[in-house]
Amino acid sequence: MIQSTYTENTVGQTDWKSASGRPVKTAGCVLLMCVSGMASLTVDMHRYSLRRGDMLVLTSDIFMQVQRVSRNFGARYISLSDRMMEMAYAKLTDMSLWVCLHFCPVLRLSVEQFILLSDWMTQQHWIFANMVEDMAAQMVGGNVYNLFVAIDSKLNESGIKHSMGHPTGIRAIVNRFWLLVAEHFPKHRDVKFYADALNITPEYFYKVCRRVYDVSPKQLIDQQLAVEIKTYLTDTDLSVKEIAERLCFDDDAYMCRFFRRLTGMSPLQFRNGTQT
Repeated sequence: MIQSTYTENTVGQTDWKSASGRPVKTAGCVLLMCVSGMASLTVDMHRYSLRRGDMLVLTSDIFMQVQRVSRNFGARYISLSDRMMEMAYAKLTDMSLWVCLHFCPVLRLSVEQFILLSDWMTQQHWIFANMVEDMAAQMVGGNVYNLFVAIDSKLNESGIKHSMGHPTGIRAIVNRFWLLVAEHFPKHRDVKFYADALNITPEYFYKVCRRVYDVSPKQLIDQQLAVEIKTYLTDTDLSVKEIAERLCFDDDAYMCRFFRRLTGMSPLQFRNGTQT
């Protein structure tokens, strides 16, 4: 498995200069607050802009890739392990919050909220640095739960939950699909496997993906596979053959043909281009 981009249970700053054109991985949850500049990114095939005052919520079932960043882009982040998220996941059982954040991962903060979130991150940083692990998990876990309760309340007040353009059933299907991809990818890459796991027909799954993303399920799976190949090419020294084996291709030649079809270049051309 590719390691998470951010070390779990840390607070830090990033300019995303080295992340441009590459996926950002998280094993638990990352909350990122833009403090300057602008970034363009894709989250599960949808394009977003991140500007000063915006907060990005990334959970492990979300696939995010940085497209471009401005020269002065800067962001503060907190990376939370599953253990730190445990209380929020356990107590906030209404899936509407998590589904909403899956489809609306970029939230605009007021000036007051921006200041409060910055202070909140500073508080968690102090806890990580000064408390033993069990005490830190208890304290941060409670604080994370309270933060997501506040986010849920503001999403309800703003009407964002109610204004989302896809019926709840469709949102739930897509959200569950990405969870299944996170669990079973790349061993399972066929549309029927995911349709069966979702208890829907491949034909209906096709209609859902067309409605939400305007692409087929196969295209979504292929795009995610291309992202995985890019990540191995940029973040590891594995050979093309070794990458093909890890991603369950029959052979490296087939992976090279697949990658060229989606990107217009060979894996080695991509690797050499990112290292220049």
